[in-house]
Amino acid sequence: MDRSLKWRTVALLVGPFKKKISLGLDLQGGMHIVYGIDLDRAVDDKASDIKRDLEARFTDDKIDAKVRAPAPAIGQNGAPDIPLGAVAVYDIKDDKKRPEIESQVRADYGDTIQDRPCAPSDGANAICFRVSTKFASDIERSALSTAVTTIRDRINEKGVADPSVVEKGETIIVELPGDPDDPAMQETRDIIARTAKLEFKVVDNGPNGQGSEYMRQLYKQVGASGKTEEPTDPRAKELGIKARNEVWRHEESSGREYDYYLEAYDGAAFDKQGALVPLAWARKHGCVKTNEDAREPQVRCQLNGRQEIERYLFGDKELGIKGLADTDPKFKIPDDHQMGFEQLIPDPTDPEGVKRGTRWRTYYLDRAVRLTGSAISNAVGSQDQNTGQPVVLLDFNRFGSRVFGELTSQIVGKKLATILDDKVKSAPTIQTAIRGGRAQITLGGGDVRHQEREREDLVNVLKTGSLPAPLREETAQKVGPTLGRDAIDKTKLSFIIGIILVILIMVGIYRWSGWIAVFAVVFHIVMTLAVMAAFGATLTLPGVAAIVLSIGMEVDGNILIYERIRDELLLGKSVRGAIDLGFSRAFSAILDGQLTTASAGWVLLSYGSGPIKGFAVMLLVGVFTTLSTNIWVTRIFFDWYVSRKKGSLATISI
Repeated sequence: MDRSLKWRTVALLVGPFKKKISLGLDLQGGMHIVYGIDLDRAVDDKASDIKRDLEARFTDDKIDAKVRAPAPAIGQNGAPDIPLGAVAVYDIKDDKKRPEIESQVRADYGDTIQDRPCAPSDGANAICFRVSTKFASDIERSALSTAVTTIRDRINEKGVADPSVVEKGETIIVELPGDPDDPAMQETRDIIARTAKLEFKVVDNGPNGQGSEYMRQLYKQVGASGKTEEPTDPRAKELGIKARNEVWRHEESSGREYDYYLEAYDGAAFDKQGALVPLAWARKHGCVKTNEDAREPQVRCQLNGRQEIERYLFGDKELGIKGLADTDPKFKIPDDHQMGFEQLIPDPTDPEGVKRGTRWRTYYLDRAVRLTGSAISNAVGSQDQNTGQPVVLLDFNRFGSRVFGELTSQIVGKKLATILDDKVKSAPTIQTAIRGGRAQITLGGGDVRHQEREREDLVNVLKTGSLPAPLREETAQKVGPTLGRDAIDKTKLSFIIGIILVILIMVGIYRWSGWIAVFAVVFHIVMTLAVMAAFGATLTLPGVAAIVLSIGMEVDGNILIYERIRDELLLGKSVRGAIDLGFSRAFSAILDGQLTTASAGWVLLSYGSGPIKGFAVMLLVGVFTTLSTNIWVTRIFFDWYVSRKKGSLATISI
């Protein structure tokens, strides 16, 4: 054999084994996670889209009326008597235009809406409708399907080998192979559950920049005495809530801008042991549980800063706790506003900051969404040129670039909040109109490494798209390693028994030629594993079954060739002639059998899923390696043996 060809062959076989062959969930264990999806939120989001569309239309047509849709945030004055996907046109100043507005709404939205009785909270003389039942069902089906695709894309971006993402009823089952205690596994779980719903909203600090009337009243209610601005309201003090104010200037004005806000630290309420709450409440609200594995009806729960502020403002109907909005109407947030929250993680190099813990602060936001993630064409990780802090740069499409430019020109001197998954990621002051079609998201606190990981994950979820509705992790179970160890032990045993039987049968029947068949089987296994490593395939239990089946096909092909050679020798052919005729006449039978097997494998690959698909992939790889070893490897050894005898060979051991 040519020397260079020999080394190229060795490199071809050795190269793939520099890569690790990944084991599937059934062979190494991992995580089995069941996610629930808030399909009601998807329907309510559609109602919010209708609301924004109607508001824009009323502005263009100069119709003096208001539109209400379900508030997306839990606890922020949501009315219990409002049905799913409800929209109401209310406060119509010119009552004569009511029939015209109603007929126009019906004409524009057709089958996507249906009438509903008006609730007391809709107000008098309102036009009430909701997303139709049929359209809501379509939205829910689409949301579930989109969520499965998005989750699969996010997992693939993280490089997890052979994940399983399956839709079952109104839940999504995700299986992730790997070490459940590996930090990378937790990162993957965090990315899966991120809705990645990106919105831009304006921070309301009043028409004159002196703070909104609502937040000024709230600031007075909480109170701020002394240098530490300790609250004077007993309830705020109990929950660890403080009132703050922020002052800044902008380049185009010499005046001062004021912003009033509330802040609270994680675990500031109650004591470090937390408060006793029902287990169902703790699971629903995702609070930090100090006895997470408890089975009793109640657990101790530490509220985070956001939950403390929400409880102070809006109360908790499930626990019978009243908030400011329940006791004083002036603290009820208007329908066109909402409270936003920013999470500020301390820098590990700051001992005082670490001691205080994670801080949450509020932003009083216009509820109107000025721009969404659908207007983004690309997201890339970068660093701030001034601070060196990790950031994410957003490139807007043509529509987004135009809208963003117009928006920033209208709010110079005010803050624009970038909101991701109901959290304010940043709220910079707009110093001048931004018309370049690019925006920047500054990441939260913590050390640089934490920010870089957050940047990578944020770019990942923005590129793969947002989930149509929030996910909640309902159950998470660690799978094995008992299953994996049992399967591997049994697989090893079956391989050993199979190889021994192949050696005994082939050598016992075909003698020296049987050893060639044994070597061909070994080469077949090595080649199969090389192909798996080269293409990053994952070895699962069905895949092992396919490898064992392909070994049987490999041995069967050798038997066909050997029996043909025997027949030719019995007819008086020379050894060289018998080998040539044996291979050529057995080729059609081998090829026919492998093509039939490949066809079956292709059908399984096209229409199967999960374990069936894994079996099909390995079966097709086995067909390729079987043809290669039967036709190429075995023939090379026979030709080499005959050529060494240089024509003196009168017979062959077969």
